[in-house]
Amino acid sequence: MTKYILINATITDGFSFLIKDGAIEIENGRIVCIGKSDDLWQTDVETIDLQGRLVLPGLLNPHHHLYSALATGLAPIGPTTNFKLILENLWWHLDKTMDAESIYYSAIHGLIQSVKYGVTTIFDHHASMNAVGGSLELIEKAFREIGVKGLLCYEISDRMGEEQLQVQLDENINFWNTHRQDPHIQGMLGLHANFTLGELSMAMIRDRKPEVLPIHIHCGEDKADYQYCVDYGYDGPVDRLNKFGLLSKDSFLAHCIHLSEKDYELIREIQPVVISNPESNANNNVGVMDILKIPKYVLGTDGMTGNILGTMRSHFLQGNGKIDNPLDIQFRWPAELIQRFFPDAGALKVGKRADLAITNYIPVTDINLDNLFYHLIFGVQGQPMYMTIADGIILYKDGAMQTIDEQEIIQNVKNAVRKLHKNYYE
Repeated sequence: MTKYILINATITDGFSFLIKDGAIEIENGRIVCIGKSDDLWQTDVETIDLQGRLVLPGLLNPHHHLYSALATGLAPIGPTTNFKLILENLWWHLDKTMDAESIYYSAIHGLIQSVKYGVTTIFDHHASMNAVGGSLELIEKAFREIGVKGLLCYEISDRMGEEQLQVQLDENINFWNTHRQDPHIQGMLGLHANFTLGELSMAMIRDRKPEVLPIHIHCGEDKADYQYCVDYGYDGPVDRLNKFGLLSKDSFLAHCIHLSEKDYELIREIQPVVISNPESNANNNVGVMDILKIPKYVLGTDGMTGNILGTMRSHFLQGNGKIDNPLDIQFRWPAELIQRFFPDAGALKVGKRADLAITNYIPVTDINLDNLFYHLIFGVQGQPMYMTIADGIILYKDGAMQTIDEQEIIQNVKNAVRKLHKNYYE
């Protein structure tokens, strides 16, 4: 459909307006009008009646690990009594097992699950230690086939030695260079964490990184990351990044739990993007980010799930309902973030690309911006969407993917899983 109208909907961008009995006219992938259903009704244009459903902007997951999408059911190969052992005996063992097939199908599977929950933009942080070269292009292929936007990077670490670190740097820089003006897929510089990057490695990264290429890193996720930096004479993980010239307002810092006062001061001064991952933090028992010291942040899933609204619900419940600015966290700040990289997307606004998450929730009590968040938490409840639209294309509707043969893909995914899990245990 090049032109169609969504009618009979409750429409909101999450922070500045909410329209009841609203309608959205979409043409050539863009929003051309937002208003009341009676005003936008056209007899000669295809119309979709949403029967009062709540319509949101397409959602952002700013910190995902699609390579984990095929890990369900895997048992660790050793003890997991602390964070480093969890990495060593599960995730690092898995990422060394990944090959081209499993990279591609984990991305495809993870993206499908994300689309079902209304996510239309994902910032992915990838690792496949024995299949580095070309890995981001494989993930890009999956993004384009599913039809969502993304920022991709490869997480650099010392784990495989200096030669492999250079290969990982090449993968990031080359991908970023070839996608700088791409309207759907762009790149960043992925770093695993301070504690897996020694002083020489950080210096090499500093020397090779183009000035305008931002980083995406796990920062202060566990106390081991903080202690590693302190042992090298820094005031904390943020301070170390800054001392190496890697910190800017466009840096993505995931977690930010174990930080020093100097780290907090740098965050206030430089204002990098901070991404909290509450479900992952709980799963790994690493602690909770201090939202009083870092009041501006967005939420990611850290590979746990594709369900970002469900993550917000977990965040709300873990904080005993004490979140001062939930609509900013869920909508305003993600919109700003998307528009840094994709200026004509990220907003439910006339002229922007039509990225929409249409919930299956039909409000029966009064709804307005003052109580919208509670409708999301207790009404939508992180359930799958009714419809997900990206660039005006209906990707998912009423329980079924619309642009791909999901059953065929599932069979291919299962074949890839069998090989991956077999190799993981060998």
